[in-house]
Amino acid sequence: MNSISFLAADLTSEAFNRLLIWPTEKQNQIGLTLKETIDLEAEIELMIQDFEMDINRRFIAESAAKLRRISRRFREHLGLLSPQAPLCNAPWVSAVVEIDGEVRPCFFHNSIGNMTHSTLEDVVNGDRAREFRASFDVETNAICKRCVCSLNYRLARNTPDAQVI
Repeated sequence: MNSISFLAADLTSEAFNRLLIWPTEKQNQIGLTLKETIDLEAEIELMIQDFEMDINRRFIAESAAKLRRISRRFREHLGLLSPQAPLCNAPWVSAVVEIDGEVRPCFFHNSIGNMTHSTLEDVVNGDRAREFRASFDVETNAICKRCVCSLNYRLARNTPDAQVI
């Protein structure tokens, strides 16, 4: 194994091949209680301390700051915090291709086209995709405010290598 990654449970979207958003009862069953959230926060802090070297060398994909944000989603679900969008540029730097050819700007947003009769390049540069990106605001988008899987891709300074933060 080259690396490992951690995410909060996605309680409120149709992503990850879910046909419908889970009803509240199911969300509450999967989500954490306040005590479980507090326990998770303590475990995350221990992990950050115990595996600092693995975080620094990116074996653990998330930074310490991003690991600490995992519990935020559970606190939001409990109504203790207002939903807040993470720093993300996925719609501008990535595409999700589904098995049926549908192309999404990220796992959580609707399709911007289909590759059945087009190329990926045509879809991501097509009218629907350009209109989506032009009118899209991560900070105010309701889907983004509940995102558990953000992407902040940027090129490292003075190197040709890319970094995911």
